[in-house]
Amino acid sequence: MNIELDSFLLTRYSEDKHKKLKDELENGVSQSNFIHQIGKRLENSKDNNRNIYQSAFVVEFTNIPIGYLYISNMVNDEVFLEYSILKEYRGKGYGSNIIREITDYLFEKHNIRSIRLDIDPSNRNSINVAQACGYAVDEDEFESRNYIGRMQFVRENAFYVSKRRARK
Repeated sequence: MNIELDSFLLTRYSEDKHKKLKDELENGVSQSNFIHQIGKRLENSKDNNRNIYQSAFVVEFTNIPIGYLYISNMVNDEVFLEYSILKEYRGKGYGSNIIREITDYLFEKHNIRSIRLDIDPSNRNSINVAQACGYAVDEDEFESRNYIGRMQFVRENAFYVSKRRARK
């Protein structure tokens, strides 16, 4: 299963097509603290064509792999996103556009209440991307779970909340 967004295509990992991307991400080009998991997640997701949850995707822009996106398993109508953009494509708005487009897609096409991003407080660029895309820091969640010094950003789905309220 691939996901077509407005500007990007999220595809399943293919060793023939995406090995360079996987190698670059695994060799420290990414700022992700989960860098050791990227290759494993891509490999494990390549045959998971029936589910978008707990799946990693290669982000392609005009048929060029520029990064990676991981969608966690849905728990309590909520998912976590993790993403990384190759160094040569950073600072060009790709991160913001990917987060905006995948957020819109998940809220419109899936029954999701909220989406969370897990960001290292020193990663100012990712914090700026999260805030530009309508995500806000969830101080209470951070304090209650102690995410090893990482900040929690959350964006609620207003339509989901109003739909749930309407059912009462």
